[in-house]
Parts: sequence; structure tokens; C-alpha cells
Amino acid sequence: MKRMVSILIALAVVGLSVPSFADPVAKFNGGLKDVVMSPLQVSDNVKAETENAKFLPFALAGGILKGGFYMAKQIVTGTYAMITSPIDMIRK
Repeated sequence: MKRMVSILIALAVVGLSVPSFADPVAKFNGGLKDVVMSPLQVSDNVKAETENAKFLPFALAGGILKGGFYMAKQIVTGTYAMITSPIDMIRK
């Protein structure tokens, strides 16, 4: 058990000491673009679900739910990228 803990600590130190090579400004702009463009996920998924639908109300509801999920996911990842971009500036 002690050996496993020491290996995990060593891996954590190595992982945290590796510098980030991402451009902080590009990362922030990419995150902002993700947040702003996220509502398009709903319309894209509604179009995709209703193209070959046999019963339109179910396809419409499914597209809205699916698009809402992907929109929320894109907002979260974009916000995360915007929040962590200043950390990349500090590391450089």
C-alpha cells in the first residue's frame, strides 16, 4: 500500500509540473465561441431528428432534449476553458 501511494504521489508531482503549451488567448477565445455558439446545438439536433421522422411530435421533443443536453455540455466546456485560461497565463 505504501508503495502504491508513493507511486501515485510521484505521478501527481510529474503531472502537475509539466508546463501547459496551450495559447491562453486562443483557449479563452475558443471557450467564448463555444458558449456563444451553443444554442445552435438545439436547432441542429431538431433538424437532424425531424428529417426522417414518422411521428413529428416525438422527433421534435427528442431533438429539443438532445440539443439541450449538447448545448449545456458545450456551455460547461466553454466556460471551463475560459476560466482556466488565466491559469495558463500564470504558468507561462
